[in-house]
Amino acid sequence: MISITGCGRAAISAVLLLFLTACATGVNSVWKNPALPAAPYQQLIVVGVANQAKVKDVYEGNFIQAFKTAGLEARPSSALRLKSKRDKNKGMQKALLRAGADGLLVTHLIAEATKSTTPPPLRTDTVPANYQQLLSYYQQIQRDMVRPGYYTNCQELRLETNLYDAKTGALIWSGRSQPLDPDSEQTISQVMNQMIAQLRADGVLPAMKAAPTTPQSTF
Repeated sequence: MISITGCGRAAISAVLLLFLTACATGVNSVWKNPALPAAPYQQLIVVGVANQAKVKDVYEGNFIQAFKTAGLEARPSSALRLKSKRDKNKGMQKALLRAGADGLLVTHLIAEATKSTTPPPLRTDTVPANYQQLLSYYQQIQRDMVRPGYYTNCQELRLETNLYDAKTGALIWSGRSQPLDPDSEQTISQVMNQMIAQLRADGVLPAMKAAPTTPQSTF
């Protein structure tokens, strides 16, 4: 276990260790687009954002496993077949459509400079303007979070997850975990399970299938 305070002073491997061992106690700061599509998203691609490929793969692998545990399917970012920096910045939406995806789930750890004194509300009415469209959001997090030193002197870490529509590039759902707790016995995968459960509760993902009933014998 490592301390979250001053987390940036540790190497990226320490952030990876935190990701694998620490957890939050739930999902909060949830925003949902009031104009949801009629049908839930079923063909998702998960993109992890980090400044090292190993950490990125951990984000995607853990989330995809959480989807599998929930009886859903998702694919890693390699399914997009992005080759150039231009593709990553401007060709993301076209790549999504080529891959047959209806949505893109972007996940990463977000650093906060100060510790929260009171828990934020579950629901939020607004998100930053640059979150509204996939292109502007993805370009910013590539600039901010992939650069060395992003986690320097951070006081709290949260898992942020945003779901974008493949056709329009519009933000559909955004959620952040509560601050990660390195002393918790839960794992980050359980936090991801909570994210998926909230996405389902908000009608963004298919509802859980009801267990088949066993017919009763009659005499």
